[in-house]
Amino acid sequence: MSTTTRTGGGPPKDVAYDDVNELIATATRLMQKDAAPDTLTPDDVRKIGEELDIPARYVDQALEALARRREEQAREAQAKERLARLRRVKARRAAWVGAAVVGVLAVSGLVMRNGLTSTLADVARQRAQVRNVVERRESLRARQDTLTPGLARDAELSGADNRVAIEQRRYDERAADYNASATSFPTGWVVRLTGLPPVLPLSSEVSTW
Repeated sequence: MSTTTRTGGGPPKDVAYDDVNELIATATRLMQKDAAPDTLTPDDVRKIGEELDIPARYVDQALEALARRREEQAREAQAKERLARLRRVKARRAAWVGAAVVGVLAVSGLVMRNGLTSTLADVARQRAQVRNVVERRESLRARQDTLTPGLARDAELSGADNRVAIEQRRYDERAADYNASATSFPTGWVVRLTGLPPVLPLSSEVSTW
């Protein structure tokens, strides 16, 4: 059995005879590894070819083929890098465009919603006006029996009916404007997303003002 005396992490103080062959072989491999060049010149390759009985022209052809292959590999690497760079640029551009589109849609949706809300407020005010003239007409009709029969009473009742008809027509105009906007594209999507009324009734569809 071989014995080797070691001191800490450094080389051993004593080496057994049984370990000498292994140590020499290891040292030889390390020396050969350090002595071997990382690259060979074309002349080195030709000399190796001569030792293997390979004519120099074949070695030169092989070197040319290797050079062409390396050039092709370099071109492919450059093309891949350009393609990757182009894809990154396109991805950034698409992200910016997407953000811009989202921003435009958001602003446009807000503008359309504000327009619909404003029209809806006009419809509500006009509906209140119709309710007001309808109530005044009903009050007048309730007093019909106390009025003196004649042209004056008939004119007053006819005037009340005309005022109701006029205000109802104004209401229908505003409601029709709202319905046209609410059912058009892309405003219809804004109506669905914001919960606004999809359609408003016309005066002929309203039973109670």
